[in-house]
Parts: sequence; C-alpha cells; structure tokens
Amino acid sequence: MKEMGIPVIDFDELNGEERSKTMDLLHQACEKWGFFQVENHGIDKQLMEKVKQLINKYYEENLKESFYKSEMAKSLEQDITSEKDWESSFFIWHRPTSNIEDIPNLSDDLRITMNEYIPQLIKMAEKLSELMCENLGLKKVI
Repeated sequence: MKEMGIPVIDFDELNGEERSKTMDLLHQACEKWGFFQVENHGIDKQLMEKVKQLINKYYEENLKESFYKSEMAKSLEQDITSEKDWESSFFIWHRPTSNIEDIPNLSDDLRITMNEYIPQLIKMAEKLSELMCENLGLKKVI
C-alpha cells in the first residue's frame, strides 16, 4: 500500500513470487480499508469502455430528465450553496435470473453488451471471493 492511496490488488501478481505479498495486501485492504482497486482482473478493457459509453447514453436518453424533475433534485436545487453528491441508478441483476429484459428502453446493443460483460464480472467476483476465503483460512469447496 502506498501512503494514503487506495490499495491496489494486481491479479497478475497472484501467479508467482509476489503471491504472498499480494494476498497480504488483499487481507490488509479488506481489514483496514473495506475496499480496494483491482488491476489486471481479466475483464476486457474495451468491453468495460463500451459498457460505460452505453450506460451513459442510456442515462442521457432515459433517466436524466426524470431525475432533474424528481423531488430529490428539486430539494437539492434549493440548497445550491452546499455541495451534493447525487446520482441516478438502476440495477441489473443476474441471479437467480437476469432482469435485463425487464428494464425499459434498453437498446439491443446495451443488452448484448451487458450479457457479454456480466459473465466476466462474475468470474472476477468469484476469484476475489476465493482469495478472501483463502485469506480467512476457509477450505475451497468445489
């Protein structure tokens, strides 16, 4: 860990001499920080960029206007002098079944892209879960 920087877990360093050091860094990040950044996680970078672009486009076309008309946005507008962190969100879940078909106005491109992205995200999440369990001394169950 660098001074006060967010801990960075490099998946490439799990396969070799740096494994022990990286596992310790993961343990410390979980215990002391509660969050961390993952590098070289295996998720296609171009796919991640495409997801970001398509989600931003969906927001601009479908959520932005309704957000600014919401009561929350109106109340924030009245308190213009304070800094507020606000966002709009929607949730795509994948287990036990996906809800992607239930979200209105998703483009075919966004649906297809999310269906490519989600399995890669699951694979990374499962790998992280395995690493955390290993750090806790739990036995791997197949």
